[in-house]
Amino acid sequence: MRTKISKSIENGGRNEDVLLGIGAEYSALLENIEGYTSEDTLGWINECLPDFEKYYTFLREDRNKKFSHQSDFLSSLVPEFLYQLYLKFVVSKFPDLEITTQKDIVIDMSFLPYQELPMVVKPKRVDVAIIKTMPLKIDDTEVDFNITMVGVEVKTNLDKNMISGVEYSVDRLKKTFPLSKFYLISEFADFAFEKQNYASSQIDEIIILRKQKRSEVRRDISLTKDIDIELVRSHIDEVLNYLESVIDAPESLNTRMQLGKLIN
Repeated sequence: MRTKISKSIENGGRNEDVLLGIGAEYSALLENIEGYTSEDTLGWINECLPDFEKYYTFLREDRNKKFSHQSDFLSSLVPEFLYQLYLKFVVSKFPDLEITTQKDIVIDMSFLPYQELPMVVKPKRVDVAIIKTMPLKIDDTEVDFNITMVGVEVKTNLDKNMISGVEYSVDRLKKTFPLSKFYLISEFADFAFEKQNYASSQIDEIIILRKQKRSEVRRDISLTKDIDIELVRSHIDEVLNYLESVIDAPESLNTRMQLGKLIN
């Protein structure tokens, strides 16, 4: 967020006063976050969310809505919140995992008989990812390569076209890394969810944080619900349980043979 603010000031100072105000509020938010002492996930969320909602309301004031969609600071708020959550309550428990934001993850890769480019990867940019760095060498050349454990794409208003766009990428990701998880998280639903069935897709979960349709708040923003605390807590628990279940390699086939079950 600080980088986005700095770049916006550098690229054109027309709204510098507004940007400085946003920067000051964001710094205050981070200072408050650092002061949260709860080691319990639900307790921390209860401490943290009111300040995020306060900052959210500040950003939606007319005087602060002067930027293009690409520079909209509202779109960075939920990824920032999730980053802080994952960092404190998930990644901190697994020393070999890292968390990244606004980075490309590998969703597909091919090995070809070329001398100079034997491996070709297809990337996808995601808002937040939990990754495991893997040492990889090709012809004595070290390659920057990571296994995506959890990928997260965040939307403000999720429509059916966005879901369709993500489905293909997630399908490729799961073929390359079959044990990975992918979550599509949005504040509002902007599609007729009662007429759609996304359970058959490879997306592990579609989460609507405010449990609202966009149409409910389009004309009256005061009807916006707070992000659901219990929904966020259950998501963090799910991610933790998943990582704890896949961090160790499965038993050998010889051991499984003693049980008579070779797959699970």
